[in-house]
Amino acid sequence: MKAEFINPFVGAAYDIIKRVAAIEATKGELALANSPIRGDEVNVVIGVTGDLTGQIIFCLSEATALVFASKMLMNLVTDSFNELAKSAICEMGNMILGRAVTSLGERGYFCNLTPPALFIGKNVVVSTQALKFLVIPLETKYGPITINAALQEKQA
Repeated sequence: MKAEFINPFVGAAYDIIKRVAAIEATKGELALANSPIRGDEVNVVIGVTGDLTGQIIFCLSEATALVFASKMLMNLVTDSFNELAKSAICEMGNMILGRAVTSLGERGYFCNLTPPALFIGKNVVVSTQALKFLVIPLETKYGPITINAALQEKQA
C-alpha cells in the first residue's frame, strides 16, 4: 500500500479529531495485518470505490467513543452510547474520509465512499476480500483509535 494513499487519511484524522472534538492525537507505530480484522467495542466501516478500492475501519472502545461523541455534540451525550452518540461517531468517520478523499482527488485519485456501517460489541471481527490492512494507531488522552486501512488501485 502506497504512502500517498495512506497519508491523506492520517492527516485528515488528526485534523478532524482536533477540529470537531478538540482532542489531540499522536500516531503510534504502524503495522500490517491480514483480514479479518479484530475490532474494538465500536467499529465504523466505510468502503472506498473508484480509482482506489477497499475499506477503512475505525475501531475504538465504547468509553472513548462516548467521550468523542460528547465533545462533538457539546456535551449533549454524557452517560450512554445512545443513537445520537452512534450517529456522531459515524459522522466523524465520514468527515475524516471525506477530507481524505478530497485530498486524494487533488492528487489525481478520484474515489467515492459508501455510507458508514457501525458494528458494536465485543469480539467483533471484520473480514474483507484478501486485502492486507495497514494498522494506524492514534493515541489520545481518552483512549486509542485504530484506523485499519486496506486500499488498492482499481484493476483495469
